[in-house]
Amino acid sequence: MEHSIPDRGVWTSTIASIWEDGFVSGNGIQGAILYGEPTSETWIGNHCRLYLPQGNDFTVPNLAPYLEETRTIIRTQGYEEALTFQYEKAKELGYSGLTMSDPYHPGFHLTIATNHSTYKNYKRSLDYRTGEIVVSYENEGSAYMRRGFVSRCTNKHYYWLSPGTYTIQLAKYENPYMHQDIHVEAQMIHSHVSYTKGDGGYDISISMQGMPTTKPVENGYIVSNKEPLLLVMEITPYKRGNERSIIRRDIDTTYNYEEELERHRTIHQEMIGRVQLDIAQDNDRLKDIWSIVDKAKQEKTVPPEWIEKMYDAGRYMYICSAGELTPNLQGIWTGTFHPAWSGDFTFDTNVQLSIAGALSSGLWEGLEGYFRLIKELIPGFRENAKKYYGCRGIMASAHSSNTGNHVHWNPDWPLHMWTCGAGWLGHWYMAYYRFTGDKHFLREEVIPYLEEVALFYEDFLVKDQDGTYRFTPSYSAENGCADNATQDIAVAKEVLSNLIEAYQILQLSSNKLVVWKEIIDHLPAYQINDEGALKEWLIPEKDENYNHRHFSHLYPIFQSREFNEVSDPTLWQAARTAFDKRLDAWLLNEEGDTSSTHGRMHSALCATQFSMPDLIEEIFHLLIEKDCFFSSLMMSHYNNREIFNVDGNGALPQVVHEMLIDYSNEYLTVLGALPSILPKGKIQGVRLMNQMIVNEMTWDINKQKVVISIESMVAQHIIVRLPLFQQSEHHYSKIYLQKNKSEEISIHLGR
Repeated sequence: MEHSIPDRGVWTSTIASIWEDGFVSGNGIQGAILYGEPTSETWIGNHCRLYLPQGNDFTVPNLAPYLEETRTIIRTQGYEEALTFQYEKAKELGYSGLTMSDPYHPGFHLTIATNHSTYKNYKRSLDYRTGEIVVSYENEGSAYMRRGFVSRCTNKHYYWLSPGTYTIQLAKYENPYMHQDIHVEAQMIHSHVSYTKGDGGYDISISMQGMPTTKPVENGYIVSNKEPLLLVMEITPYKRGNERSIIRRDIDTTYNYEEELERHRTIHQEMIGRVQLDIAQDNDRLKDIWSIVDKAKQEKTVPPEWIEKMYDAGRYMYICSAGELTPNLQGIWTGTFHPAWSGDFTFDTNVQLSIAGALSSGLWEGLEGYFRLIKELIPGFRENAKKYYGCRGIMASAHSSNTGNHVHWNPDWPLHMWTCGAGWLGHWYMAYYRFTGDKHFLREEVIPYLEEVALFYEDFLVKDQDGTYRFTPSYSAENGCADNATQDIAVAKEVLSNLIEAYQILQLSSNKLVVWKEIIDHLPAYQINDEGALKEWLIPEKDENYNHRHFSHLYPIFQSREFNEVSDPTLWQAARTAFDKRLDAWLLNEEGDTSSTHGRMHSALCATQFSMPDLIEEIFHLLIEKDCFFSSLMMSHYNNREIFNVDGNGALPQVVHEMLIDYSNEYLTVLGALPSILPKGKIQGVRLMNQMIVNEMTWDINKQKVVISIESMVAQHIIVRLPLFQQSEHHYSKIYLQKNKSEEISIHLGR
């Protein structure tokens, strides 16, 4: 059997010596990693529900009775003293201090060893269009191959092995937080895992098909087979013992690998094919991924084929990881019991970036897992609001896995003072409506969620003597405390404005509309400092810290699109100045605050709005030069492939979409931040807000021509904007789109 190289995927002849460099597959519920020498590989099974209870106390300390005293200390002595006061009170109430979420953990490690001591002509590939991993090599003149994927149809892992002799063993985890039993029967391995510090656990079933000759070994078999062997694997978690599934083997069930792959491929390929970027040459797509990277480093370029593959990898990550839940810090994959930041759902930037490209890529069903996760966490969010601030409504945790209770804070990391998280999560509720036009969702999901956020603001905000509301305490994520963090104001304004708009769309009435409008009208005004930059905290006594990886105060630019250069040119320029100072102090500063892929992605999302194509190219170059991704093109949090972390993958397709074609506030921005390295190309299927789809857009800068085929589900007027080609007669031209009718827009970029 020939090992075909995928043009929409990656391949390499290098060995994955660590799990992070393995190739990955997934179906939105279960995930798989394949890594190791071809003579002894490991298949790691993952499940989106596996978070290991550590026996930690997640009780939220009841600090609400001390809120007014805390505010008095903030006003008279400052935040350092207020945090000391709160922390001491929390300790008196039994608070354990900053507590990590229960960590995401692997379900199983299955080792498949051969009797080969040498090999040659080794290669491994990952096809983004199918989710199939393939490994091939030669030994003593014979060819060997292994193939695997996780099925969207049966929720099982399939791993096909060519004829040969293999030692197949399931690792027994020696972990104090779990108890594991392994039972080996004829052609089946079953393992039951129960958690020792909490309810729940999971079962593992691994069956073999192909009539092999087997010899038992510890926790597995030695298998000899003259025909291909098929391993069928599944993880089945449970929350409580009485909810554990009936464990049985498939009776008279046989699986054919090709048939199962085809069934899965039909679904997976349709999803990843909803959008497509074509900017590379066919022969370049077939190159070894590391040869592409090495050449890019040598020539200090950003190859179009690398951008195209990263674009595909980002959507592949999301398709594999989003389903029952939303991607966590590691998507749906892990090979360790000790992932950084517990591999959890981190809500102060990471989850938001991981889903950034979902709507514009047409992957709407993936957001169901996001909304499901939030519903499961809302009881904890309510507890946070009540116990910390005596408020109704919800306040999101900064980190979550098995609970929404927020206990991840101390005086050094005062994340309990970061109160805008629930509102930021609410952005995707209204965005989902704007992309889909689903009024049932608007009524049943958007309004109830945003109303809970609004309840918190109604109780939390206090008025200054001039009638302006004050956010106190307030924290700009990970960058410092001071009243009236700019992101707090921006998020509150977006939440309440969206809530009012939702009521208007559905023609609903409520006395609360007056309340919400009054809050908006009395929120603090954005401020500009002496350097002409938008301030991160809207009080005069707090200085800026430009050397930081978070871009929270630019929320009105990269997220809510609250203003632009037309609606408020003064604020727009101030935001641009603040961004430039962040770039100089952090992104482009070798001595800057810690490197982070999420910071680079937020920089890129700001750059698309400010029409800075050279900066986007520079950010792409940094990802290559600083080694910020593994062989699968899943990204790392830090430089030098340190910490497997996929939120950058989720954001990169959105960066590409926005730099090519973007819509907000009536403006269709075309090639708004197109890097010079992409003079020609085509993109298909991009979804835009207000229920539009770009069926196809082609551009050729040398010919000064862009052709767009666009369709709208509603009749509407749009204004074409060409910030990089302002000499074009089409810059600020108005176009009327009829309902459900494809329109072709032909744009000449010259005069």
